Amino acid sequence: MDWQSTYIKGAVDYADDSAFPPPVVTLSTQTSLETAEYRKNETITGQIASENGLRDLYITLLKNGDAGYEEINRNQRIYQTFDGFPENQDFTLEITIADKETVAIGVFATDIYTKSTMVPVVIQRLKGIPPVVTLTPNQIEAVELDGSVSISGTASTQIGLQSISYALVRKSPYRELSEPVAISVSPTDLEKSFSFEIAVDDERADAIAVIVTDKDGFKETAFVDIVTITGIPEGRALIFEEIEMAPEWENPINPTQPYIFSFEGLVVNGQLKNVVTLNDLVNATGGRIDFGFVNCWRNSGLVVIANRGPGFVSADRITGGTVGRQVDTPWLTIGMNATFFKIIPSEMVAEMDLDNFFDTTFGNWETFQELAKLSTFVTGTGTGDKQLMQRIEASSDRATTAHLQIVNGTYIAIRRQFEGNVKYGIIKVIEALDDTPALNDQGKILGVTSEPGKSQYYRGPGMEGFEYVGVTRLYGKKTTLKIIVQQ
Repeated sequence: MDWQSTYIKGAVDYADDSAFPPPVVTLSTQTSLETAEYRKNETITGQIASENGLRDLYITLLKNGDAGYEEINRNQRIYQTFDGFPENQDFTLEITIADKETVAIGVFATDIYTKSTMVPVVIQRLKGIPPVVTLTPNQIEAVELDGSVSISGTASTQIGLQSISYALVRKSPYRELSEPVAISVSPTDLEKSFSFEIAVDDERADAIAVIVTDKDGFKETAFVDIVTITGIPEGRALIFEEIEMAPEWENPINPTQPYIFSFEGLVVNGQLKNVVTLNDLVNATGGRIDFGFVNCWRNSGLVVIANRGPGFVSADRITGGTVGRQVDTPWLTIGMNATFFKIIPSEMVAEMDLDNFFDTTFGNWETFQELAKLSTFVTGTGTGDKQLMQRIEASSDRATTAHLQIVNGTYIAIRRQFEGNVKYGIIKVIEALDDTPALNDQGKILGVTSEPGKSQYYRGPGMEGFEYVGVTRLYGKKTTLKIIVQQ
């Protein structure tokens, strides 16, 4: 018998679309969007039918290419999860319009034979693209206090300019140090060239800001950095008032909690922010973060860890084993500094007169020198010094005695490090997170013993079937801080 001939005659041709058709994508949402907003989310819903069994399904941003649509960034794909290889699959997927070149959202479905179908959701107009601002110079190396500098630049937008203004500023935390001065624009201006002269008459200034707004109200802030102001004593400090932070949920779908802090600040959607969410991080144009306010409980494998409850964590330890937020790794796309923490005892608080210091200092060179005294106090170098829990030994799973160490009025000394650059500061806890709803009678924080919460993530509030008890009641609860740190 000719086995080879028999095998060829009986071979299955998986490339035959009539016998093995590719997936069919049916959209419930519109197949064409009149407008979509830059840096905002769009939700796509529909159903996939796949006779061969569905292997994967995702949506992604598309741009125009030489031969049709091209994917902008495969790393920004949003996948639908499902079990096995379903023949029918409903989906609802949300994606951020994170690129200015976006002209469509592509829905891609691939079956087990790698046959793929793509259906585009066309975006007719992308709004919200901020104005483009260019400044000359982009940095001033040195200027004498009370001296003047000349700035020139251009501002352009696709829809027309509404306003242009400039001011002397401190970037972080953002504060205008002079009254904003308006530059005249015409409603028909799509592009405007300008020049001005401004006096640098405040020693706190570290930049000149130019704020441009388009007709839709979208803003872009550009800075001319001032590296050095001469003629003043060296050393300055940053002061952050009424900072509110809250722990983010486990592996959140849409992270909105303000749980990460950056001393330098991050530019997000044209605005400089010091307290940021995970969503803000992926939309930030560079920068570095310093610490997070985390609700510790278990790691990405849902394994309970030793620490439990709220605490401060160095940015470079957020994904560490004693913190448990390895699920945040995809969001942590920018630089992470090291921050060390140590509670200041009451006798040292009195010696430094910290209550008066926090009420009266305004961040000048004297503030800088006072904070430098902490160099002999915050001396820790281990990973344990990069984490400070509100309660120690707080897990109800352990027989040890819990101890509350962070309350209203607690002062925490910090040392911030990046590539050999060391700065010192103090966090004052104005209002500590109220963790009493999570405690048992022994002052310990309870865990979760019921399903589905015991073996699945708490990704947000109000999940069906989940019991919100103990440590899970602390996600999203706020603490209020005041922070002074060397610049």
